[in-house]
Amino acid sequence: MNLPNEGESLPPGDQSGAETKGPRRFGDLQKTITMAQIAKAAGVSQGAISSLLNDRDYGIRVSEKTRERVFKVCREMGYIPNDLRAVVRMYPEMGDFCLLISKRWSAGMTEPEISRITSAALEATGARSRSLTIGRYEDKTDYSNDPEQLPHPISTGVASKFILFGEPNATLIQALLRRGCSLVSLAHDVPIAGVLSLMPDYEKASLQAVEYLFKLGHKQLGIISGPFGATDPKLIELNHGVRTACEQFGIALDAQNIVYGDLSFKAGVAAFDILNSRQPAPSAVFCMSDAAAAGVLAEAQLRGRRVPDDFSVIGCGDDPVGRFTLPALTTVHIPLEEIATRGIEAVEALVNDGVIGEAKKQLFSVHLSERNSCAPFK
Repeated sequence: MNLPNEGESLPPGDQSGAETKGPRRFGDLQKTITMAQIAKAAGVSQGAISSLLNDRDYGIRVSEKTRERVFKVCREMGYIPNDLRAVVRMYPEMGDFCLLISKRWSAGMTEPEISRITSAALEATGARSRSLTIGRYEDKTDYSNDPEQLPHPISTGVASKFILFGEPNATLIQALLRRGCSLVSLAHDVPIAGVLSLMPDYEKASLQAVEYLFKLGHKQLGIISGPFGATDPKLIELNHGVRTACEQFGIALDAQNIVYGDLSFKAGVAAFDILNSRQPAPSAVFCMSDAAAAGVLAEAQLRGRRVPDDFSVIGCGDDPVGRFTLPALTTVHIPLEEIATRGIEAVEALVNDGVIGEAKKQLFSVHLSERNSCAPFK
């Protein structure tokens, strides 16, 4: 980690968690700045200084305003702790990037969405000659009362720029914000002050898919959705887009032609068998994931339904799996790579410009990727 002063490099220091000793100073490493001097300049006790520098509660409650004032004084005095973690808390622009992924999503790191986000984030940080740490967190764990449970990059690492991918955990987010870290959420809306959410326009995605099928002449549609009653905002928006499109184009969507599942390949296989047994069977199906669409294509071929001559299929995501199906899958492109790249840029800007005061959301446009799995209704 290079310090921004005439190419000076900070000595490794003690990263064991012991209390910081032996302060450093930009440009003059021989000059000592004492805790007493910092405490006097900031108007706080030496215990509060120690608590902040070592990120430990020593029974001293330190407000956010006090924290900002102390670190501002330390920066003005040119104080540099020995512990790299304390350096990052004081000079967050020097910290590493960290991608935090929900454990529920990241088992085996096989989800196409995770692979796309991770690859793009690695490329974006590599272009900046910076490292990216990847960590995992539990969706439902309460991190507010036990800092020891925090993911490793937070509790022991030197990251200050966090991008989050997966179901939001409010206690984790609040812990990051209390530490003065910058945070951007990818593809999930986090309505918490200080967080920027970068969101695909999921409602527009499903609206485009249904509109495309309608313009091809399909009015008897099947929908493969997520689990019944799911509260995932992504699925809520996708389903809302389907309803909006059906109302807009006068499509009567039969409730029995909506199949719920986990949107996996197996769910697509099972959903096709259900829809194919309907009388009349849908002439086209919109799947809310490319994995489910691939399952539909595979089962349709097995059952003798010709795609797209007899049956049209459209997915959602534009994941790699859809490019290798037979026929190649028409899908709605969700710009995850663009969102991840923008996430790295945005979290770096937040560090340099200051944490935002309110929750903000930015929508990213989607578009149709036409391939070979859809054809006009006959």
